[in-house]
Amino acid sequence: MLRVLFVMTFGFLAIGCTSTKPIAIVMKEPSPVTIPNKIKTIGIINATKPSATKIESKDELEAVAARDEQWISSKGTEASIDGLIDVLMKDRRFENVNVINQPGIGQKIGEGHLDTTAWNEIADLCEIRGVDAIFALAHFDVDTKVTVKKAMITRMDLMRTEQKSKGKEITVETLIENGWRIFDPVKRMLIDEIATNDQIVLSSQGGNLNEAFHNLGSRRQSALDLSKNTGKAYGQRLKPAEKVVNREYFTKGDKQLLDTYGLIQDGEVAMAIEKLKPLVFVEDTNLSSKACHNLAVLSEFQGKVDEALHWAIKSTELNNNVINEEYVEDLRRRQIKDILIQQQYLEIGFVE
Repeated sequence: MLRVLFVMTFGFLAIGCTSTKPIAIVMKEPSPVTIPNKIKTIGIINATKPSATKIESKDELEAVAARDEQWISSKGTEASIDGLIDVLMKDRRFENVNVINQPGIGQKIGEGHLDTTAWNEIADLCEIRGVDAIFALAHFDVDTKVTVKKAMITRMDLMRTEQKSKGKEITVETLIENGWRIFDPVKRMLIDEIATNDQIVLSSQGGNLNEAFHNLGSRRQSALDLSKNTGKAYGQRLKPAEKVVNREYFTKGDKQLLDTYGLIQDGEVAMAIEKLKPLVFVEDTNLSSKACHNLAVLSEFQGKVDEALHWAIKSTELNNNVINEEYVEDLRRRQIKDILIQQQYLEIGFVE
C-alpha cells in the first residue's frame, strides 16, 4: 500500500510541476495539389466501371443488401461528383466547371498508364469542350459485409410493460473506396492521383432478420452523404489549409515567465514580449534560454517565422535541450512550407 501511495503521489507532483504550458498556434499547410494558374475551366468525367455486384442470391437478406450496394454504386458516383463541383464552383480561380459525359474515353483514363493515343483523345476532348483540364472520378467501389448474431430484444407489451424476447442483431459494414485523377492536356501529365477509403457501420435489432435489416434506417442516404463529402474533401486538396499546433511555453524558473503566460491568455502578446526581452540578458543561461524560446514561440504566434527561428537558435546556443532542438527543426520545416504556400498563392492568384 505504501509503495502504491508513493508512486501515485510522485505522479501527481510530476504533473503539477510541469515546466511548460501549451500555446496554440494556427499555421497554414501547403495544398497537396498545385493547379497551374492557366487552368481556368474544368471538365469532370465519370471514369468508373459499371458495378459488378450480383443481385441474384438464394438468401433474401443477401439479395436485399446487394440491391442496396448496386444502388449506392450508381448514385454514389453522382453524389461524389456533385460534392467536388460544390467546392470547385466556390473556388474563385476557376471560371467554369462542367460535367462531361464521354463513356468511351472515360473507360480509358480511369486507371493505368496512359499511352499517346489516350493523351491525344484527352487533348482533343478538352479542345472540343473548351476546358483546360480534366478531373476524373477514376473508380468508385462499394463493398458490403453483413454480420448476424442472436440477441435479446426488449419490446413493450399491451400493458406497456417491457418484455425481453429472442431476436436478431444485424451489423452492416459498407466500405466505399473512390479514386480521383487530374489530367493536364498541355503538359500531358497527371497533376494528381489519389484513392481514399471510408466506412459506414450500422447496427440494429429485430424479432427476425428482415425486421432487423429494415430497422437499420437510412443506409442509402448515409452512403450518399458520405460519398458527397468525399468529393468535397477532394476539392479541398487543391487549397492550402489551416492547422493548429501546440508549442511549449516555459513558465517555471522566474515569476516573469508565468506572468507573461497570463498576459498571453489575456491577448496581451506584445506586452508579454516586452517583459520577456530583459530576461534574455540575465547571467542565468538556463533562464535566458527559456526567455529566448518563449520569444520564438510568440514570434511564430505573430506569423514572424524567420524571427522565431532566430530566437529558437539563440535558445539552443544557451541551453541545448530536446525541446529547443525539436523546435528549431519544426521552424525550419515551416519555413520550407511557407515558401511553397507563397508559390501556390502566386500560382492561383490569392492575395495574402
